[in-house]
Amino acid sequence: MGDRVLFQIVHKTNPEDFSPAIYCHWSGNIAPQIVRALRDRMEGRGGDVDYAAARLVQICTEGDYGNLSFGIFNVDHVLDAGDSHGDAGVILIDCADGFKCTCLDSYFETGADGMPKERS
Repeated sequence: MGDRVLFQIVHKTNPEDFSPAIYCHWSGNIAPQIVRALRDRMEGRGGDVDYAAARLVQICTEGDYGNLSFGIFNVDHVLDAGDSHGDAGVILIDCADGFKCTCLDSYFETGADGMPKERS
């Protein structure tokens, strides 16, 4: 049933500024690489929720042409563990703090560098 992950871009110093939920059905196992690619791509453009979310979508869909593997949906809140679909859970990416992550209901945890890493 896939290896699901939900991403959301947040701006922790402005809690009303967050992106839609970005759902990846098969990308849970590569979530750390996705977040690192986003951080690298957005270098010099921190704090921009809209552009970070757009770049995240680009990264998540590169080379993926299936019709069941990816989705975007509006939410009226910052995601929490209760929003998880299981597997790799929810990964919040703070664009105001160097794209550091918070991993919720996940087999990942936040590493010392702020990136997702497999739980020990």
